[in-house]
Amino acid sequence: MITTKRIRLCALVLVILLLATSCSSAGEDTTKGTTTPDTVQSVPTTTPDDLVPPSDPTPSDSPRTLLKLAGLKGPTSMGLAPLIIDAQEGMEAFDLSFALVASPEEIVPMIVRGDVDLAAVPSNLASVLYNKTEGKIAVIAINTLGVLHIVERGETINTLKDLVGKTIYASGKGAVPEYVLRLLLEKNDINPDEDVELKWESDHSAVVAQIAKEEGSVALLPQPFVTVAQQQVTDLRSAIDLNTEWGHVIKDAGLVMGVLVASKEIIDKDPEAIEAFINCYETSIQFVNDNLDEASAMIEKLDIFKGAIAKKAIPFCHIRFFAGEEMQRQLSGFLELLMEANPQSVGGKLPGDDFYFGGK
Repeated sequence: MITTKRIRLCALVLVILLLATSCSSAGEDTTKGTTTPDTVQSVPTTTPDDLVPPSDPTPSDSPRTLLKLAGLKGPTSMGLAPLIIDAQEGMEAFDLSFALVASPEEIVPMIVRGDVDLAAVPSNLASVLYNKTEGKIAVIAINTLGVLHIVERGETINTLKDLVGKTIYASGKGAVPEYVLRLLLEKNDINPDEDVELKWESDHSAVVAQIAKEEGSVALLPQPFVTVAQQQVTDLRSAIDLNTEWGHVIKDAGLVMGVLVASKEIIDKDPEAIEAFINCYETSIQFVNDNLDEASAMIEKLDIFKGAIAKKAIPFCHIRFFAGEEMQRQLSGFLELLMEANPQSVGGKLPGDDFYFGGK
């Protein structure tokens, strides 16, 4: 019996040895020819914690930031057109909704209530909103410089000094157009109350109606309404670009007519999306200036302005992009001038440095 058990035990050991040798040979055969000194592979050490199944990568499934944008019909929204269309087609790093309104009165409550994250507005209105919301918005870019022009039915006006003794029809009394015109007249040694006669009309249409009736008349009009008026009054010409005149006499401030503001809530919540938007915005504005045909078609598609008018007006609208310290320099200087003219035009007081995103 003992002999039989020993024979069985020896046989079992022999089988185990044969199996071990077979496995060892198979392991050597599978590795030969698969590694070289340049492609040595290491096998990571695993622990029980490493055995947890990895989660699926989800970068493409990450929710995209939706930015809610509002703008006014006219130049301050023209530079947004390519950006809006690209974003709506999914070509930007963020999603975008766009609300277009006809007047500043409509856009103010949207910003105050927080219905929108971003808005293109007149520069002084941005300051008013900063004060109204107790500092809850910031300017992230300038989008439009001077759009005001002296227009004439004739050929007698070539410089501001040629306005002496003239009647000037205008709209915007008690607002930026009046302050800009008065300041430029004074800088050219012209008394706006004695050397010229300023006749204030209710709106741009009323101004055009007056000059249409009067040959040789002179008026103050903004683009693109100058271009609109020229369709009705064929002998009307742009005599003086006030943005150019501003640059001659005022060096420490820009004639800043339009800006883009953002709520500080969205700036703090998603700074990457805001930075991406700013970068795309600069490209968008450049595209508008360089590609009049395509840009004007986009502007009409979004109902910002009629494409044919936009195409003619864009070169004279001074649609420009400034951000950071240069934005602050140009805008703060302009708001200081408005503050001197009428504190209420900027909301009663100048905004703090936190008003200027990326400024000093």
